[in-house]
Amino acid sequence: MPTQITCYGAAGKIGGNKILLEDRDARLLLDFGIDFDRAGQFYNEMLRPRAGRGLLDPLALGLIPPLEGLYRKDLELPLLWDRIREMEAYRVLERSDGRPAVDAILISHAHLDHNGDVSYLDSAIPVVCTRATAAISRAMQVTGMASFEREMVYSGPRVEKDGLFESARGEAYQLRPFLFLEGDLGSDGREFWENAGASSRKGMLSAAADAFPGAVAGLSVRAWPVDHSIPGAVGYAIETSAGWVGYTGDIRFHGRRGKQTRAFQAELAALHPRALLCEGTHLEDAAGRIGEEEILERVVEILGRYIGKLAIADFGPRNVERLQVFLDAAHRTGRRLLLQPKDAYLLRALHLVEPGIYPAPDTDANVGLFDDPKTAPRPWERETRDSWSAPVVSAKNVSERPGDFILADSLWDLNDLPDLEGISGGVYLFSNSRAYDDEQAADLDRLRNWVRWLGLDLIGDPDDKKSPCLHASGHACGAELAEFARVVNPEILIPIHTENPNWWKETLKGTMVEVRVPEYGVGITV
Repeated sequence: MPTQITCYGAAGKIGGNKILLEDRDARLLLDFGIDFDRAGQFYNEMLRPRAGRGLLDPLALGLIPPLEGLYRKDLELPLLWDRIREMEAYRVLERSDGRPAVDAILISHAHLDHNGDVSYLDSAIPVVCTRATAAISRAMQVTGMASFEREMVYSGPRVEKDGLFESARGEAYQLRPFLFLEGDLGSDGREFWENAGASSRKGMLSAAADAFPGAVAGLSVRAWPVDHSIPGAVGYAIETSAGWVGYTGDIRFHGRRGKQTRAFQAELAALHPRALLCEGTHLEDAAGRIGEEEILERVVEILGRYIGKLAIADFGPRNVERLQVFLDAAHRTGRRLLLQPKDAYLLRALHLVEPGIYPAPDTDANVGLFDDPKTAPRPWERETRDSWSAPVVSAKNVSERPGDFILADSLWDLNDLPDLEGISGGVYLFSNSRAYDDEQAADLDRLRNWVRWLGLDLIGDPDDKKSPCLHASGHACGAELAEFARVVNPEILIPIHTENPNWWKETLKGTMVEVRVPEYGVGITV
């Protein structure tokens, strides 16, 4: 078939990237993330798809596209597809020769709206990504709640009995095949990859964990590191029979790795791409936007007003760049940044797969591990505590000398704070994004209640216009994206990950770039 691009997510909305690229007999997926907007119409943290019914709930509710042959067979109920075949955009992808329905999944980065629905895919499909993206995905699965929805890296086989799925007793977990853009994991990284997170009773069946060879099903693939609010983010280009097709993933220019996005822009332009799939999360101007260095200066200035008082830092999970900001602030103010066990596990995972970039967290005297009390800690929590080279810091230690610490925290860690005494008058630094829906707004209200109860000053509240901003966006603004598109100069631009795709038509009017707005499940021939 001719080169065709079909969006099963991120068409006219932000996130949920699920993009199928086909060229002759080759098929690639560009990301396979959660559509949080669609999922939020049916589910919340307590109401979830039923594990016992496998693929039925996510397929029937339109959370994943109706593509027969794409998904795990051990989650397919008998006669499932008889019901799904009437849905919009239904299509059979299954191949008659036994190969997986697609040849590989190219993951741009480890945010759930880009990789969260990989859990449902056929476990034989190779995942292509950076080592950092793989480590973060692995840490998310290990430290998160056990669920068939979050089996991005390894899965527990299921068996069906009387119309319900249950875990196959005694069968080992199965790793997905991974191909790493920077090369092999190395011995420490491979040991982590093949052993961490699995039950010692069940074990782990290994799969390919090798260097990416540079091509998939005859299509050359190139990748470039880009600046985003998570380590390991990349943009891609795929050489098809129609020419090069570029994919931005999520990009920005104002972070500490902004030069990498500029290099991606220049090298992608040199390929003279036939088509470009370009994100457009924030198409407004950059007025009031700040970068990570400005956040650091603000945090240091604020901490100078709270000498002898506890500081609590709230930033997004997996935002290692923001964690580094608070670590730099700890160095400059003589405090120790206390990590939650899940943060320490993540940093250790990054160190094991990229030791030249990410140092072991317990080798820095300004980093400590907070003793998050648990009556029944999970194996990864015990391992994190046992492997930490310095004594963990207890709530009693913090209460005795609150001014010595910056405690990394979030709404989900606030249950630990009643153990602290004498922290009234300290500061809670909210370095996170604003609420994007009613549920997130309710969470932010709960956080404010906690902060008031603790007697802390809340700084960085996104709804308080008088409070200084302590958050930097993970996305480029409209002017930067317009410049990016003009420099890359594709023949066709396909706007994705945006609520206003027609903005591109107006912005690129008068250029030679043709803007084609995607529709869900409708192929675009390039």
